[in-house]
Amino acid sequence: MTRTYTLTSNTPRQQQGFRPTGTAISPVALRQTATGESEETARAELTEFEHLIPTARPEQVRGEARIFHALIAAYGRHRPTLTGGPFGIRSLTPRPDELVVRIAPSQLDRWIDALAYREGGTGVAGLPWAGHRQGTLLTLPGTKVLLADISETDWRAALGRRSADQSSLMPHWIPQFRREPEYTAAQEAEVEGIAGHLSATLRRVRLLDPLTRISGHVHLFTTRHRGEVHLIEACEATPTVLPVWTSRSVPSALWPTGPIPAPGPADPYTAVLDLLTELEPARAPSGTDDHPAARALCHIAGLRTDPVVVQAAEHVLDVATRVLADPAHSSVYAAGGWAGSCRTYPEGTVHGSDPCLPPGAETVADLPDEALQRIGRHFCSRPSDTSRTDLASAGKQELDHLLDWALAAATRPTNRPAWTRDRTDGTLQHTQPLPGREGVLTLTATTTGVYRVSLDALGSSDLADEDDSVEWEREAAPSQSAAVLLAEHAAIEAAVCLPFQREHRKQRLVLPAVVPAEPTIRSVIAEADYVLGFFTLASVLGRLHDRAGSIQGAADGHWRADPHSDTPPDRPATLTALISDWCALPSPHHGEAANTASVDSPAYLRHLAAHRAAFDPFATRYLAAADSLPGAHTFEERHLAGFAALRTTDLSALTRTEVRPVREGLLRLVRSLPQNPAHLTAWYEQHLGQP
Repeated sequence: MTRTYTLTSNTPRQQQGFRPTGTAISPVALRQTATGESEETARAELTEFEHLIPTARPEQVRGEARIFHALIAAYGRHRPTLTGGPFGIRSLTPRPDELVVRIAPSQLDRWIDALAYREGGTGVAGLPWAGHRQGTLLTLPGTKVLLADISETDWRAALGRRSADQSSLMPHWIPQFRREPEYTAAQEAEVEGIAGHLSATLRRVRLLDPLTRISGHVHLFTTRHRGEVHLIEACEATPTVLPVWTSRSVPSALWPTGPIPAPGPADPYTAVLDLLTELEPARAPSGTDDHPAARALCHIAGLRTDPVVVQAAEHVLDVATRVLADPAHSSVYAAGGWAGSCRTYPEGTVHGSDPCLPPGAETVADLPDEALQRIGRHFCSRPSDTSRTDLASAGKQELDHLLDWALAAATRPTNRPAWTRDRTDGTLQHTQPLPGREGVLTLTATTTGVYRVSLDALGSSDLADEDDSVEWEREAAPSQSAAVLLAEHAAIEAAVCLPFQREHRKQRLVLPAVVPAEPTIRSVIAEADYVLGFFTLASVLGRLHDRAGSIQGAADGHWRADPHSDTPPDRPATLTALISDWCALPSPHHGEAANTASVDSPAYLRHLAAHRAAFDPFATRYLAAADSLPGAHTFEERHLAGFAALRTTDLSALTRTEVRPVREGLLRLVRSLPQNPAHLTAWYEQHLGQP
């Protein structure tokens, strides 16, 4: 599943989703998107503190990081619709010296299981509790987390429920061990480099809600890359290291403040010169050039060093210097640096519609209109036909573009890979073994600015058609130096992508998931990255009516070898296989038990579970009946079998096998399925948008 982005120097960026055209979102509403608080609570809190989301004090940060890290480990991949919110959190109220958390009552036992420390590493060592007039208070040195509305009686009852198999849980504390100081120090060291990021994410936990729109899951985990700890978000089954506020293009008012890195603020003037001198020495400015750093930035950003552009780059470097020294923008250093935002051109952030505006965007555009128009005119193909407003807008975009690359160069991690240069064509390359598994991570950056990040020599038979390689990202950058910045950042994600990666021909996971012994339709849906719903099935049926010829039954094989062709070795032969192929659902191989099994059978459910995909109960019922006819049949005959099955099935009973909410509009669609296949397209268009 390769993600590709085409980098351009003129990409308009808006913080869409939070600032619709002509609409201003109030600070209260903006805060609520991050905390889930009621309007009354958010309004009251905003009168007390300067920032929309107050940053915790240093000791509070460390404690929150340890608690959140334990929750991430315990909850793993989960559906917030089933847990009352991400990690069971309905809402929270962040303050500098405490965090008030409101969890779903059903999650109290799960929180106790997550936080109770066990000799072996899970939980939080040295986390005592006490009754509080507003709930139950969890404390660590310098840290207070109040579980609001969880009374001491509720807490004690939950401890009692867990004591049968958790003998370490005693009243008034989550247990104390002889080596507790040792365990505490080890846990603090484990999150040391990422404590601020973990705390900031926890304080904005409801920003995760929109990220569940595809798979329905929240999925965070931590990983190490080149010695540094990173927080990975894979809610949409595509791992990204981008902070959630950056990936969603959240307005900077919601960004966390924090300490500047220990060595001090980065110097963008030095950074861009060092980057170009290291990677493209032939393009580095000479000692006699004026404005050498500005000229270096122009090259990195793919721009000519004309006087007006060099002057603009000098202004950008000055603004970048102030941004990088401002604690309000300290998160530009996080998650592998600002190169992560530069990777999102032009289609937008991983989860949004546009790349995140760089911090300092308002300041960098604070120039006279004449200056902005002059910069914009330089990049306009027909300046005489362009209005002054459009020229000024184009000038602002170019300034943002330069600022992005200045910040990316200045926040390049110090623990970067060593690159070697091919003497023949000048291509830069870096390879390293994958940690803990077979394979090699390969990064390349050509002199024309094309970069590639791939995982090679994986030893997977499913990747035979792809040269045993998974390409995580291949795109164009403005220069070879910029390509290196992007490749280094993409490598953080590529190193952990294999459990999420699918081969292209049959959309099977490269590393299949562990399958429960007896999966059910409900359990398979609960764990799936993608569920093919009946509404999507309805959209496909009308198209297949005139395209599908003779269709085999499940017992004859969903995928069958084509006797007239050697490539591909097999092809879809059943209605289920045709729809799976059309909708990019994983398909079984010839010879596997699932290949001759009905979609509602244990064998096929195990196949779906292994590749984290599912059909909803209504699609399952239709396809199981349609595929039940043995031998070759027309689409009309198979549709009639599926139609009859749905008409004679108790839809209420089917609804109970669905994990997700079932709307009445979907049931209306199922009940109205036409018997005549010729009416399928008109029927679907009539119901389009209703479910």
